[in-house]
Amino acid sequence: MIRSAAVGSERGERVRYRFSPLEQRGVIAGWRGGQIVSVTAGLVIGVLVLRWRPSVGGVALAVAGVAAGVALACWPIAGRTGEQWLPLVVRWLWAKSTGSLRQLSPAPRRGHVATVEPPGSGAGPVGWRPAPDARRVGGHRTVFDGLQVVGVPFASDPMAVEAGVVVDRPCRTATAVLAVRGHNFALLGPGDQDARIASWARVLSTMAREGSEVHRLQWIESCHPDDGAAVLSHWADHSVLGADSRAGRSYRALVDEAGPVTRRHRVLLGISIHTARSARSIRASGGGLEGTGSVLTREIASLHRALEGADVTVDGVLGPGALGRVISEASTPMSDVPGAGRPDDQVPGRPAGGPEHPSSWPWPMAVEPLWEAVHTDATWHATYWIAEWPRVEVTPDFLGPLFFSPLRRSIALTMEPVSPSRAARQVAQARTADLADGELRRRGGFLVTARHAREQRSVEERDVELADGHAQYRFSGYVTVTAGTLEELQDARAALEQVAGQARLELRLLYGEQDVAFACSLPIGRGLS
Repeated sequence: MIRSAAVGSERGERVRYRFSPLEQRGVIAGWRGGQIVSVTAGLVIGVLVLRWRPSVGGVALAVAGVAAGVALACWPIAGRTGEQWLPLVVRWLWAKSTGSLRQLSPAPRRGHVATVEPPGSGAGPVGWRPAPDARRVGGHRTVFDGLQVVGVPFASDPMAVEAGVVVDRPCRTATAVLAVRGHNFALLGPGDQDARIASWARVLSTMAREGSEVHRLQWIESCHPDDGAAVLSHWADHSVLGADSRAGRSYRALVDEAGPVTRRHRVLLGISIHTARSARSIRASGGGLEGTGSVLTREIASLHRALEGADVTVDGVLGPGALGRVISEASTPMSDVPGAGRPDDQVPGRPAGGPEHPSSWPWPMAVEPLWEAVHTDATWHATYWIAEWPRVEVTPDFLGPLFFSPLRRSIALTMEPVSPSRAARQVAQARTADLADGELRRRGGFLVTARHAREQRSVEERDVELADGHAQYRFSGYVTVTAGTLEELQDARAALEQVAGQARLELRLLYGEQDVAFACSLPIGRGLS
């Protein structure tokens, strides 16, 4: 939950925000099921050891067993306790022993299907298409299995013949992506910034209405290297003194010197529907991919209108070709990433040049996860989960240090709207659980920490906000940093952790699941269970 408060100053009132701590609820008195099992297993082992060897040595072994169970349940390591690490470590060791860590694309082995007409039939040119992927063709399962980029008609946008849609069969979702731009938010005054935030809040509120087809929203802000061609092109078209003047030569020298550290920023907004939850609407719209596309594009049009009312520029819906290029660019080496001034990136919504039909496999051809990084094609990535957001009052631009860092990175926030009726039930259950846990802690003599007290106040405040008509979202944030080599990635990780501390974010590196975490930073709507 995010709590806002107006804070007075000499220049007027400024809205500040404070995030509540991550709720860590358990089964009994705040204890998770894994913790209870670990302690119970330690006690059982202790009893069995005492029955087997009732001696001083047996007592020592029994105490050691109980202590091991308690340590496994309570001792935190890198933000997780032992019982939380155990399943992850077991899966990692099993995958490493079976050789299934390295994941190769099935597309080359699947090949293409060609239609060849007999001579003299008078048929047209020979046709070809990628082979269907309904059946796996050798190799281990990859994190991108079941994902496909398709094109669906989008009549609401006269400039777009088709809208690109990521069909995620394992998660049963369909996601389309908008390319959007803001208007120099960091340079606005406090009042204008607060107004923009309020407008964005109204957009989110409309998506969380009762009966909404929207399953998830995801915005991704990425920073990529830039060749400076767009700046030079703008200068050539609008310069007054010319390139041969003293001022022109000085400006050109400044642009050339800034070339190696020049970056371009891109913001994508994805919208997803759940094909099972929206099954009735999909059937009413024709069923299958056609009905899914119809429901999804209807929600896209509604979101487009809401964004325009919030003073957010929408460059358009990414077509299937553009969406495939955006996805493949995430694993492209820095030297091959197109600059903002090149033909295929002139318009973010519909890049000119290149076919608009979807790629048969826009995902990385090879994925090799390590314990703390993942190697995709010719790039290395490390993905962090934003475990804690600022718990002190901050202004709307608190993410500035992270946004303006010169690293090649992507920030993804996946949000799931919660309907008002469901949110009310969740709050009622949380308040009941807090009362029961508080009573158990009182009877057992357990200490009520300041964190537990703040979590209880957060639930009460959320209940009040729901009664006032505010919308509720479930969200999770990820930050992925990219580099060309593993050594460069280590330096980039250190720089990222430093700027995240300046933004008052607590990042946790997702050890042992870097391949899954990397997929959460792509515009496919993943990131929440």
